[in-house]
Amino acid sequence: MVDSDREQSNKASSLMFWAGALILSLISIRLISLGLFPLYDTTEARYGEMARIMFETNNWVTPQFDYNVPFWGKPPFQTWISALSFSWFGISEFTARLPHFCCGLLTCYLVYRFTKSLTNNRTAIFSLLILTSSLGFIIAIGMVMTDSALLMAYTLAMVSYWQCYSQKDKAVSGHMFFVALVLGMLIKGPVVVVLIGISLVSWSLWQGCFKLAIKSLPWLTGIMVFLLLTLPWYIWAEIRTPGFLEYFIIGEHVQRFLVSGWQGDLYGTAHVKPRGIIWLYWLVCASPWSFIIIGLIVKKYRGIALPQTKYQALGINKYLVCWMISPLLLFTLAGNILPIYVLPGFSALAVLVALNCQLTKKSNYLALISLVLLGLIITLLSFGVIQGKSESKLLGLNRTFSQYTPLYYLKKRPFSAQFYSKGQAQLLENKDRLITLIKAEEPFFIAIKHSDFKVLQPLLKTVCLKKNQTKRRLLFKCN
Repeated sequence: MVDSDREQSNKASSLMFWAGALILSLISIRLISLGLFPLYDTTEARYGEMARIMFETNNWVTPQFDYNVPFWGKPPFQTWISALSFSWFGISEFTARLPHFCCGLLTCYLVYRFTKSLTNNRTAIFSLLILTSSLGFIIAIGMVMTDSALLMAYTLAMVSYWQCYSQKDKAVSGHMFFVALVLGMLIKGPVVVVLIGISLVSWSLWQGCFKLAIKSLPWLTGIMVFLLLTLPWYIWAEIRTPGFLEYFIIGEHVQRFLVSGWQGDLYGTAHVKPRGIIWLYWLVCASPWSFIIIGLIVKKYRGIALPQTKYQALGINKYLVCWMISPLLLFTLAGNILPIYVLPGFSALAVLVALNCQLTKKSNYLALISLVLLGLIITLLSFGVIQGKSESKLLGLNRTFSQYTPLYYLKKRPFSAQFYSKGQAQLLENKDRLITLIKAEEPFFIAIKHSDFKVLQPLLKTVCLKKNQTKRRLLFKCN
């Protein structure tokens, strides 16, 4: 019996060791990769450039789409953190992505602590393994986007609410819930409140504790904290750029999700997708663990008993399910979505699987598959086998560009061109303007798509010298 117990203990220790090694490997590889490839158009380069402009202009109130052009599409949190990183460590791809990676690490910490409070250290490490090896999570936390910070705020809100409800901790957890709402409002806006509302209302109705759930929060002082920390920026932003609130509240939070192919977007193009495709996005982005969730559903349907915790009577499984699927419910009928919209439910997925499964060799093998896929993707990106859209290569191998000679992009100026030229790139809308520049006989650079060059070749061949080219564009120095 003693030998058997020792063998079981050694087996458990081995599983824990390899789980920890996989977690550290996934996080380390993602950290190392932050500066290995350029900021890609459109999203990463756009947010990176807005942060660079914020740092350069010292305008910390209104993010700018371009110099003196306000960006009303999102609150400023993700721009703030990248701009602060630039101010502390310099401007680079690594420093642009680092704060978003740190938000991912904070999410990991919250998931670990939450799971440990429900069960034990072994299960908590298992939940961390699930989260870090979910492909959508480990990729997203290294990107300059709103979503890593949103996941952090959403996780903080849901963890805080559960602690407030289950442990009657209004003083700390209850007020931390409202602080998380503030973060959400500064990261993404009212959609965060909607997401959390869907989660809590659906769970409390399902659990039959709606009144108790409402009473568990410190509403009076909590709302005071929420308004005190949220309103100043929203009011100040509207004063600085009138029209912000109308566009952001009505346009971005109503029309964007209800109007397929919404034409009111000031900053990009609508992502027209079939209704309900968000569920397919979840299946892919949450893999390999989305398939484990499906297996748990099948077990439940067949009446197979799942592991129990002391919180089962309070409805922890139902709570996690509602938390996990609320983004899917919100965006099921939306026609203007991206795959990354599934990310807010990933923390709940990790805890749910960890509570209802056991850490086994199979678990580690699944995480190993994610590690191999992550390494493969990063290697292909780093060596240019997979190429995202970016102007970094066109503007120089060191991803910088001279500030002394004007740079123009004909017809379209990508955000990465603005970022890597430090804001020097200017838009040249038509051929007539190009002719005017040539006649001025002042030196300038011009970036032109290959398809446009065929038409302009007779004009350029006598006054312009090709300096560089990529699959998309050629760079000439003229006059």
